[in-house]
Amino acid sequence: MLGLPESARRATEVGAVEMRGERHNFGLATRLEADSVGPPGQRRFRLLALSPQGSAWLWLEKEQLQALGMAIDQLLGELPALWSLSRASAQRPPKAVAPPSQPTLEIQVGQLGLGYDEDRRQFVLQAHDSETDAEEPPTFACWATRPQLQLLTRQITDIVNAGRPRCPLCHAPLTEGPHSCPGHNGHQ
Repeated sequence: MLGLPESARRATEVGAVEMRGERHNFGLATRLEADSVGPPGQRRFRLLALSPQGSAWLWLEKEQLQALGMAIDQLLGELPALWSLSRASAQRPPKAVAPPSQPTLEIQVGQLGLGYDEDRRQFVLQAHDSETDAEEPPTFACWATRPQLQLLTRQITDIVNAGRPRCPLCHAPLTEGPHSCPGHNGHQ
């Protein structure tokens, strides 16, 4: 479930986001991308955020990453392109650089929020760590641009699709061994 904190919900509805009170406000991200670590079936998923304030690794469940991608697509679809961008600048991927070996902040995400500020023409991504109450200020927050989110949603789609194939009947991940599918009444 992609839970939106109340401030992020208001941002989508009203167009303003209060960034006060976050524990780690990274400002405008210079790099925001999705990543997975490990072989299919044993992967861990994370968002990488870099800014002049530091670097963050936000560890997520696959379903959270997938929900974030859908929320980004929905939000981008609802908001008109308020500023013109050349297609080349919107689709140019960042230079491939390895993530830092030690981030400034590393959390297991419990809840994510996504919003938009019309005045800044930027998006805000907020995350509560898994041990923080949703009523408390987010543990992490950063601003992002439309091109950054467009690239992020493509990365999320690629990462999610790179997992193990799924059974067409029960949608369970397929392993190399036999698959006992309820759709086949337990037969392989």
